Amino acid sequence: MEDVTLVAAADSEPARLRKLDGIRTVRDVDELLELEPDYCVVATPIAEHERTGLALAAAGIHALIERPLASSASSAMRLARAFESAGLVGAVAHIERYDPTVQELGLRVHRGDFGTVYQVAARRHDGFAERNNVTGVSIDVIDLAMWLTGRHITSVAANVGHEGASPYEDLAAILLRLSGREIANIEVSRTSPHRERVVVVRADGGCVLADALTRTLTHYAEDRTTSYEVPIGEPLRSQHEAFRDALLGLPNDIATLRQGAAAVAAAEAVLMAARTGACVTPADHMLMHA
Repeated sequence: MEDVTLVAAADSEPARLRKLDGIRTVRDVDELLELEPDYCVVATPIAEHERTGLALAAAGIHALIERPLASSASSAMRLARAFESAGLVGAVAHIERYDPTVQELGLRVHRGDFGTVYQVAARRHDGFAERNNVTGVSIDVIDLAMWLTGRHITSVAANVGHEGASPYEDLAAILLRLSGREIANIEVSRTSPHRERVVVVRADGGCVLADALTRTLTHYAEDRTTSYEVPIGEPLRSQHEAFRDALLGLPNDIATLRQGAAAVAAAEAVLMAARTGACVTPADHMLMHA
């Protein structure tokens, strides 16, 4: 990327380091700190996010941390507070925000093109190849609901399903109430034979459908329907460019650590709601305003 130079990569596994030809490598975060980088991307196992992030914050180094931010809401909030106290830029890699079609939808929603938002509906189905055992399927889409509305979640009802021995949900049906009285309904699966990535926003200016697979944005107004194709973009690159811009003091739309902590709290509430069959109030309103 322009204005960014890769300093080094750290990994505790020697076999992985040997694959990084032409890149300076070190064994752990302590060795990395000796190189005094301006910022670091944390892509360790989730259980290591807090320890690694706190070490970076103590050393005065900005960080872009993979999602979910941490293994619990309390751990995520400790990270958010550490970076805030140190005056550092911290962000979470909620990659769904940076899909070019979703980005275009967010730009227009936040600009007020469609008026007041009442509902967000999201359907995300991925094939079996997308399955993993390190995080649940819901967290990125939960983040989208908060990001598009600019609200925090006040109530969660959910049912989830697990396939095999994974402790994380492989499919979920979620209903959210947000702080502005908006609602969001989410249907997600990573064990589906077909792929679907659709976000629908219902507002007083009509209904807007963003299809990330076809890269189309369609606005259904009372008297007309308008559809257009969104240019191809690379979400991973856009995410890193947004973080770079945040460090340079330029306009950006990063997912902050507080927003990442709110997403973790909401994901915890989804699992609790599914276990108990009750509506659950997540701690995210406290996380966002603490």
